[in-house]
Amino acid sequence: MKKRNYLFLFSILLAVLSACESATVEPNSNRLGFQFFPLSLSQSNIFEVEEINYRNDGTVDTFYYQLEDVWVDSLASDNQIRLQGYRYKVSRDGSREILSTIEKFRTPHIAVEKLGNEQEVKLSFPVRESLQWNAAPAEQEADTYTLFKVFQPYTLEDSVFDRTVQVIQEDNGDSVIAYDQRIEVYAEDVGLIYKISSQLEFCNETECLGLKQIDFGQTVKLSRKF
Repeated sequence: MKKRNYLFLFSILLAVLSACESATVEPNSNRLGFQFFPLSLSQSNIFEVEEINYRNDGTVDTFYYQLEDVWVDSLASDNQIRLQGYRYKVSRDGSREILSTIEKFRTPHIAVEKLGNEQEVKLSFPVRESLQWNAAPAEQEADTYTLFKVFQPYTLEDSVFDRTVQVIQEDNGDSVIAYDQRIEVYAEDVGLIYKISSQLEFCNETECLGLKQIDFGQTVKLSRKF
């Protein structure tokens, strides 16, 4: 009798192990980070832009306008979703001009944006703190991006986004001759909500070296409009 019980229990154990081996466990897309780069043909992408230009003659020009991404087509395959459209510049008087074509697509491993002929790997999956990747794999020189504050909240004006990721594209604020800060913030189920690109050259003459007196450069800030 005991022998039969053992055989019965052993057969059940084998069946359970076999079922576990054959079962396919789908990855949790939220843990992978796909939600930070959503792709929807109906999604509106409008950004308020502040552009500050510092000129060699000491003058500073500031411009305000909007950037709007208008999607006209959506393509899907087994491992990829792709949006195609145009990026418009909308002036304060309401006039519009096409700046470039825009394309966004996502694979199980990367999220890519292509403006005109310039392609950039915006995110790498699965997301995790301090993850690094080459944002320009087609170029001879690597451009390393780093993830920061993954799944952390972020406040933009009066809005609080519970789960976001920050992409540090460049941040060399310690230099005394130049300043290069480029950061993007992506929110869950929204996508890009904020971007700053500030590239400045400081005076390097004896009398002003180390004072971080701006000779020339540009700072551009984008904030998602809701």
